[in-house]
Amino acid sequence: MKAYLRYWQDRSIRFKLNCIFLLIILISILSLSFWGSRAYSNYSENQADQSTLQMIHQVESNVDYYIEHLKDILHYLGQDANIEQFMKLDAGQDPSRLVVAEIEKTLSMYVERNKEVMGIMLVNKNGTFTSHEMYRITRDPLTEESWYQDAIKAPSETMIISNPIGRNVSTTLNYSSYDVMSLVHAVQDPVTKQVMGVVLMDLRMDMIKSIFENVKLGQSGFMYILDHKGNIVYAPTNEIVYRIQGKWLPDGSQGSFTQEIKGHDYRILFNDSITNKWRFIGVIPNDDYQKVVKDIQLYTLIVTLITIVLAALLSTYFTGTLVRPIRKLMSLMRHVKNGELNQRFVSETKDEIGQLGDSFNHMLEEIKHLINLVYEEQKKKREAELQVLQAQIKPHFLYNTLDTLQWMAQEYEADDIIEVIGALTNLFRIGLNRGNEWIPIRDEVKHAESYMIIQMSRYMDKLDFKFDIPESLYQYHVLKLILQPLIENAIYHGIKARSGKGKITIAAEQKLDLICFRITDDGAGIPPEKLEEMNQILHGEKKREDHYGIGLFNVNERIQLTYGTSYGLQIYSELGKGTTVEIKHPKLQEAKKTE
Repeated sequence: MKAYLRYWQDRSIRFKLNCIFLLIILISILSLSFWGSRAYSNYSENQADQSTLQMIHQVESNVDYYIEHLKDILHYLGQDANIEQFMKLDAGQDPSRLVVAEIEKTLSMYVERNKEVMGIMLVNKNGTFTSHEMYRITRDPLTEESWYQDAIKAPSETMIISNPIGRNVSTTLNYSSYDVMSLVHAVQDPVTKQVMGVVLMDLRMDMIKSIFENVKLGQSGFMYILDHKGNIVYAPTNEIVYRIQGKWLPDGSQGSFTQEIKGHDYRILFNDSITNKWRFIGVIPNDDYQKVVKDIQLYTLIVTLITIVLAALLSTYFTGTLVRPIRKLMSLMRHVKNGELNQRFVSETKDEIGQLGDSFNHMLEEIKHLINLVYEEQKKKREAELQVLQAQIKPHFLYNTLDTLQWMAQEYEADDIIEVIGALTNLFRIGLNRGNEWIPIRDEVKHAESYMIIQMSRYMDKLDFKFDIPESLYQYHVLKLILQPLIENAIYHGIKARSGKGKITIAAEQKLDLICFRITDDGAGIPPEKLEEMNQILHGEKKREDHYGIGLFNVNERIQLTYGTSYGLQIYSELGKGTTVEIKHPKLQEAKKTE
């Protein structure tokens, strides 16, 4: 766990911001998708139930209207004068041909005007009957039929018989009992209200079938009707409908439930008709419900993926706008770390990063100001020391005295003394240089040569030297007295420490905007540990100890204080083979003026 925490802490701000943004967006989208799909699933199921119940109610209304229309026909037939006369016939009394003809005419008229009517039969209380397209199968009295008995028991109601099988009635038309349903209505005496007979009407199921076929429940749902006894009045050709058990249907006029049938869940909704005492039932596979939800979930997933991709792109862009100035500031800080104090942060905004950049710029200005103060203090200190030295030496008196000595040496023809005195004169004249800090490379080389001439008078058998500096560099200017201290180090720490005669080479070359000097000796060299420590001191990585001399480090400090830490000294050495000190100095066309 700590390793993962450490890994997270070490990541970049941009990486962290992207992860946090994407995590927040992902959690939000997934939460909305999960709860949204659940809420939509429940909502869609409730809406589907309401919609289905409304459709069932509409079908129920259409069927009720259709049945009420047919009941009205039975009522009109019961009020017809000829039919009333027929119903009042006594036992054994036959109706007149005229009455029978009028009755048949009336029945034919209703059948022709109502195509759903397949046959009508009139039966009076004495068992006498007449009909349109219907007849008695056996001689058994029709008054003993169950449909007749049910009708006279409830004379104010119209009985509806679904699938009228097993009755003593047939028809000249070719249809089975499953193709029709029957309406039965008792005819009462308008005065005494006694039952005089019964009207039987067979109806086609096509009308109800057409109503149901125009109704679509989901993708594969269906509707069917049960009568008050639980018998099927109408059902489409479907194997599921016959697997629905009556005990599953709860009490109540309306409701819904889910039931598993043949390994699949079905949503079953029902509504009871008050008019006909029928139960209208709708059956919808749960797969139809889930298909919509799954489609929504699929669309949600696609939208989620697209949103995450867009969020990643936008997050990358916006975090880039936040991190880019920070990286720019980090880059500037790296340059400042290397001593390049002229860097500046430019911001187009005034937000926190812009304010941080302004503080960075202000800090650099303060650092440069402090460096300048230190430099000026050091410069003034050196100038004061030099002035004291000059005051002590009395340059003009010194030059005159050296000229006198040189003249006297010429009188005695002491050429070696003349050469040393001339070198010493050049050494003082160039070193003092009227207090100026910068001199041409020509004078710096002449100063170093003068120093070597003096040293050769002491170490003639021990020392040899060579200058390899192109004359094309003589025009450029450098800080004065940067070669002599390094040559002195090479003599005292390199050549004197070796056995035999040694050689010092002073070379220079131009590299772009740099002038590189190399002072190389073939002396004793420097141990690796000491070499590394000296380079660390030169680079400012370590503080100088007192046992080190100041000449070499003074040259490095003067160059870096003047031009920055990108310039200065670097030492290369191999023990027993020699040492090279490299000076990196900016190329200057003209000397700076000393105030």
